[in-house]
Amino acid sequence: MKINFKLILYFNIMILFKLLFIGFLTIFVSCEDAVYKFDNSNDPLNMNLDPPALFFHPSEIETFINTSDSVEIYGFRLDSTAAAHIEIVYEYGSIDIDSISPGPFFTNTNEPIEIMIMEGNKIQIYIFYLPNMESDQNIGGTWPLAKIYFSTRGIAGTYGLDFGPNTKLRDAKNSSVRINTFGRGSINVVQ
Repeated sequence: MKINFKLILYFNIMILFKLLFIGFLTIFVSCEDAVYKFDNSNDPLNMNLDPPALFFHPSEIETFINTSDSVEIYGFRLDSTAAAHIEIVYEYGSIDIDSISPGPFFTNTNEPIEIMIMEGNKIQIYIFYLPNMESDQNIGGTWPLAKIYFSTRGIAGTYGLDFGPNTKLRDAKNSSVRINTFGRGSINVVQ
């Protein structure tokens, strides 16, 4: 039996070309960079905020009449803070405020002190960082400061949420902490 080396060489070259073609397709077709669409309206980077900033999360709430819901007050790239006075202005009679809880921004080994005062169409929220042996204020950053739980009434409509002029943050030395931007929020109540 005679071995045909030309035929073996021909088959090996064909296999090599097939592998090169598959490799070429794999490299040039599958190595395209993914294109991501960064358009999450709840991302602070997409809210036109100039940090440091305070904003509502989510900024637009869709809910129904006679239901319960919540909104968070977020800080975006805030400096170290020891206390906050947050004044929220809303349309009186549009919602009922059920409760408010402090967020992790002011939490360390001790839970923060939180005081809420209702004044007509304004909510005055006072939150104090309780120091421990290692720190007398938080480290700052992007965190929720508080969460507002509310109930809608039997009236449909769109109601605004704004930060009042008395909103301010303080550090451990009682110096003012700068806030460049205050975001706006809205509650859209449908039937």
